[in-house]
Amino acid sequence: MRITANTNIDIEQHFKVIAGPGAGKTRFLVNHVKNVLSNSCRLSRNRKIACITYTNVGVDTLIRRVEDEKDHLEISTIHSFLFTHVVKPYLFLIKEKFNLDPAKIENPFEHIFSKGYYSQTDLPRRYVSENDMKRVYWEISGNECNLRIKNKNNIYHKSLIKYKMFFWEKGIMHYDDILAFAWEIINKDSNVLRVLRAKFPYFFIDEFQDTSPIQTQIVKEIAAKETIIGVIGDTAQSIYSFQGASMQQFIDFTLPSLSIYQIEDNWRSTNQILKVLKSIRTDLEQESPENKNGNTPKILVGNSIQALEYCDNLLGKDNVVTLSYMVPTANAMRKRIDIDNPANILVEEHFSADSNSKRKRLIISSIKAIEFARQQLFSDAIKELSYYFRKQDDFKGQKISLTFLKASLNKYSIITNMTLWDYYQSLSLKPFISISKIREGKNGNMTAIESFYKKTTYKDIALSIRLLKDESIHRTIHKAKGDEFDNVLVVVKGRFGRQYVETRDLAFLLTPDLIANEDHRVNYVACSRARENLLINVPELSNNSKQILADKFEIIDMPSP
Repeated sequence: MRITANTNIDIEQHFKVIAGPGAGKTRFLVNHVKNVLSNSCRLSRNRKIACITYTNVGVDTLIRRVEDEKDHLEISTIHSFLFTHVVKPYLFLIKEKFNLDPAKIENPFEHIFSKGYYSQTDLPRRYVSENDMKRVYWEISGNECNLRIKNKNNIYHKSLIKYKMFFWEKGIMHYDDILAFAWEIINKDSNVLRVLRAKFPYFFIDEFQDTSPIQTQIVKEIAAKETIIGVIGDTAQSIYSFQGASMQQFIDFTLPSLSIYQIEDNWRSTNQILKVLKSIRTDLEQESPENKNGNTPKILVGNSIQALEYCDNLLGKDNVVTLSYMVPTANAMRKRIDIDNPANILVEEHFSADSNSKRKRLIISSIKAIEFARQQLFSDAIKELSYYFRKQDDFKGQKISLTFLKASLNKYSIITNMTLWDYYQSLSLKPFISISKIREGKNGNMTAIESFYKKTTYKDIALSIRLLKDESIHRTIHKAKGDEFDNVLVVVKGRFGRQYVETRDLAFLLTPDLIANEDHRVNYVACSRARENLLINVPELSNNSKQILADKFEIIDMPSP
């Protein structure tokens, strides 16, 4: 059934809403929440509506729009919700199975690969590479969750569990563990589900196309009794397969008496931008209800920093948001550094030459914390550091972390130009930091680790730092999901260290295939963030492609640098 963002639907019916970018998904959800609050007799001080989304941007947007109603809502990401309401309070139910100490688990962390822990398992002997360890995921198998490696058929669960247990013994739980532990807990004790349903008689999930099989199963368990489930999504915006998400989860999702609705409007973009979006996507004919007209989208051919400066002159400095596929590109745009072929190297991978995991983790966390603080993410920065100083002050390490960050920000212009060796030396001089000494070579012959630290700069590492929450004007496309901006510059480059190839990297405009190609969906999401002006930067553009794109874009060649 076709609806609009302002349509009221039955509040006591499971529903699925299919809606493209700019359709007013958030407006629909906010209106539906208000409808439930006004008409439901199943809410009280302790019985709330759960509103779940998959990005921090989505959480913040919902909080802003519900105004004074947020006291009756629980708005969070799926990981935060499950950690708070399932994993943290009920971890004791599975502590023996996974050798966990609930008292040690404070907060979840991103996975930082540990070569030391890895080498203490049989994984190297079983031909599981360090690169394979980036593709580890949890999968439901029968009555329990097992660890698997994407694109490998062999069973590695016991070996991977041993690797994970080294972290758990230290009180380090990873974000992906939350989903598996939550599933294990609710299947261990049915009372956990009973409490969840009692606390949340309504459970609404935005961006459901980004869900994983484990998350889907958890939602279906909650929906089995009492709780009304509502999911909202768009298959063309499914861009998190690297986290286990699958558009098929949204396509196949069903519940008894599920009502299905579709919203076809686009309230966000101008007709000129919609023309581009419709050329990329043929399964949805979005129209502007307000018939908004604007400027012709532009393709800026040449250097990305020159393209940004062109936007500054055209639209005003800092009035355009740059969106990049790769983390290093986004960070380079923020620092106004042009990089040609960014490699998607995790910051931890840079440190493979350092076998001392404690020293490596401390240096990585300190750099992350400084870069987080540079973007005003002080909570994330303190959280990243306080673990290392938790026994050194009366505030679980937070006071020392704040002191360190203040001093580092004051000297940032010096720090950012240091080699890692100089940075390491500066850390070792601080009285509250205990850091192992790096072995130096003799007679002018550097050791491998010494060479790495002396030839790598702080700036090299900073370009690989992933912000947990990014509200800056230079973001990755994934961090912009759920947001919208007046002016957008999509930066298209070669990825994963590869040279830019037009037929591959610009295929989302030339030969789009949103069903089969996630890269095309990612760039579609980027283009669809723009309200007024859409600009796309490419390093080069062939004459043939210029002719193909001329009916939708104004094509401008940047002057040679």
